[in-house]
Parts: sequence; structure tokens; C-alpha cells
Amino acid sequence: MRVRNPFPSLLISTEHVPVSGAIFPERPDTQRGPGTQRTLITKRTLITKRVRSSWPRNALAAFWSLAFLILLGCQQPTASPPTNPLDAIPTVEVAEAETREIVQHREFTGRTEAIETVEIRARVSGYLLQSPRSEAGLGEGYLPKADDSLPNVVVEEGQLVEKGDLLFLIDPRPYQLALRQSEGSLDAAEARLKQANQNLTRSDELLQKNATSRAEYDQAVAAVAELSGQIENLKATIQRNVLDLEFTRVDSPIDGLLGRTIVTEGNLVIADTTILTTVVSIDPIFVDFSVDEQSLLDYRARIRQGEVKSARDSQISIRLGLANESGFPHQGTIDFVDNRTDPSTGNTMIRGVFENSSGILSPGLFARIEAPFTRAYEAVLVPTVAIAMDQQGRYVMVVGDDNKAVRRSVMLGEKVDDTTVVKNGVRPGEWVIVSGLQKVRSGVQVEFESEDESLLSSGDAD
Repeated sequence: MRVRNPFPSLLISTEHVPVSGAIFPERPDTQRGPGTQRTLITKRTLITKRVRSSWPRNALAAFWSLAFLILLGCQQPTASPPTNPLDAIPTVEVAEAETREIVQHREFTGRTEAIETVEIRARVSGYLLQSPRSEAGLGEGYLPKADDSLPNVVVEEGQLVEKGDLLFLIDPRPYQLALRQSEGSLDAAEARLKQANQNLTRSDELLQKNATSRAEYDQAVAAVAELSGQIENLKATIQRNVLDLEFTRVDSPIDGLLGRTIVTEGNLVIADTTILTTVVSIDPIFVDFSVDEQSLLDYRARIRQGEVKSARDSQISIRLGLANESGFPHQGTIDFVDNRTDPSTGNTMIRGVFENSSGILSPGLFARIEAPFTRAYEAVLVPTVAIAMDQQGRYVMVVGDDNKAVRRSVMLGEKVDDTTVVKNGVRPGEWVIVSGLQKVRSGVQVEFESEDESLLSSGDAD
């Protein structure tokens, strides 16, 4: 029987100790010469020999039993298995499935567009004296005025302007001189006409007395007619000069938002060619959006069935939301439906008009459009947060009369604000779990944090 050392901390010399006897095996001592045989024992052999020689067999068994009991007592107590958190009754929040009259909508994308967009061009040629940029912090005296009596531009870039506001001023002095020249020519022509009329009167008297020839009389008549024509021509020239002088004032033709100044003071502008700036109207504002072919055909089928009305025959309300807005806070109506479908895209352009007194809408913005596609009908709605999804599909957890959660697969419809239409799977008045879904499984009893806990516990769901 081999016995292990019961005193592992005991230091025993590892030097080889010669012993003799048949109990211990002998091996040759490699440190001595050949033929010399000595028996060596190691530390473990020495201890084993001492134990065997000094301890009785019964005492040895008692020792090992005691050691086993000591080791057993030193072991850590076995921890009790943790309780399953699903065994505790979870606390959840619930909401009632409600019935509401809704209209099914579809969403489209589009762009805002100004109802009126005007490129401001000069109608006469000349050098600019004033522009909206001269009022944008450049200071007084940026460019001397030709005359102190000239009007001043008081609007700035990016401001709302009204119809008739002065935007640019072209040097009017050449056109003032042309007007004065035409007026002088008219005065001279009128004086000559007066003289020609007097000559015609005398010629007529002489012709009555046969004191002049018929030819001289006809010349007097022709002179009067010629001068009358010249006078009419000069009057038209004066009217043109007056218009040119007025056109040196570049006024806003519409109410709207003024764009950036393209041509500044001191530059030459060419009549009907040079674009000075742009003005766009902002209230109301158009929104152009495209409707796909399938949606268009579906809507026309509903029109034939009498479910909905045509946008060409009635006013249909639509809603708009910008890229940074949730939902569709802006209300408008359909204003125009194009008469053809784009063959390259299969889309039909529809235009809506929206009130924009706040100015939040501006031309060129991306817009989301929500348009009605059905007549009003009764639908069951549940909070969107109550809807979950697993490998079997969409579902909600419904609380039964016994306060036990039951999984219900649902078929969903459109979203209405923070709720979603449930086409089947939930009945009106049933209670669905909206908070704590991760703690609930089908068949588990739940507790409620809502004020309707007593109502649910009594089994009354109305």
C-alpha cells in the first residue's frame, strides 16, 4: 500500500540516504564506480517508510477519515439556484384598443414652388446708380447720387417686398434730356403748324377771290397736314421718353421675397437682357408631387365605384410635412392634375396649394404629401408602441379577463399619428400592453400600473 505524505510542509533533506533491506528496491549509484551497489531513497520513500513503520493500520485509516471531514467542512456552501425572473409577476402598462372613423391615405414626395416667379430685368439701358446691396451695410456715400431729388432704394437683399417698391435705379439723366428734346421739338412743330394754318386761311380767302392759284392753295393744305403728322409723331416720342424715364426706376412687379443682387452699382445694364435679381411669391405656395401609375389607377377605380370624388370636380384636402417635421402639419388642397402621364417614369404630376402666411415654406423645399385614398370608415387602432415582431410576424400582447397576457398575431394598416390601424387580431375595447413587453410571455399573469387596473381586474373592458 502506497501512502502519500500527510505533512507536505515538512522539509526533508533530498540527499540520497543509503539503506539496506529487501523492502526498498535498489538501483545502481551512477556516481560510483562499476560494481558498487547502493540503495537510494528519496524524500517520498523515506516518509512512506517512516509512516509504515510507525503508524498502525487503524490509526492511519482514522487519520485519513479525519482529514476528509476537515476538507469537507472547509468547502464553500453550495449556493441555492437563482430564482427565475419570469416566475415573478411582471408590472406592465396597458392601453385600450379604440374605434375611430378614419380615411386611408397614401404618401408621395414633391417640391415646393412659387406661384409667381419674376426675373427682374432692366427695360432701358444705362448705368446703375442704386441697388438693394447699397442698403446692405455699405454705408452712406458708397456711390454719389446724380441728383438729390432722385428716389432712394430702401429695400435689402432677402427681404419681403411689396408690389411697386423701388429695387434698382438706373441713371435717368440721359432720358430726362431726351424727353426735354422731344418736348422742344413738339413746341417748334406746333408753332409751324400755327403758321401753316394761318397761311391756309389766307390762301382760302384768295382762292375765293381768284387771287391765287389752286396749286398754291393745295400746298398750304399739305403743309398743315404734314405738320399735324409731325406733331402726333412728336407726342408719341414724348410718351416713349416718359416711359423710358419711368423705366429707370426698376420696381417690384409682385409681392414676394427679394433674391440676391446680380448686378451692382456702376455697371452697365442692357435693356431687356440683363437680369438684375429675382422676386418670388411665398403666400400662398404651390407644391408639385408625382403620383405613381398604380396609385392613379386605384384612385380612378374608386371614382368609378363612387367611393371617392375626382380632384377635377371637387376640392380635395391634402397635408404636407417638411423633411425636419414629424407628421403632416400643413393643410392644403389639390389645385391641378396634369392631363398626361410621363411615359418615361409612369408618374402623373399633381399640384397642391398651401397657405403660407408664416413663411416657413419657400420654393424648392422637399415635401412629403399625404393624400386621401378612401372614404371615411370605422377602424380599430392601437398605440404603435404596442406592436412587436418575432419570427412569426407582427403581434400584440392582449390582457385577458384573468389578467393573463395572450399573444395575438395582427394585420396592420396605416399609421394615424401615434397609433396604427389593426385590420384583424384585436377587438375594440380590448387592452394591449404598451410597456414592459420584454418581461411578458403568453399565458403569464401581469400586474398593471395604469389607473384602469381595478377595471381590468373586474373583467370590464368597456
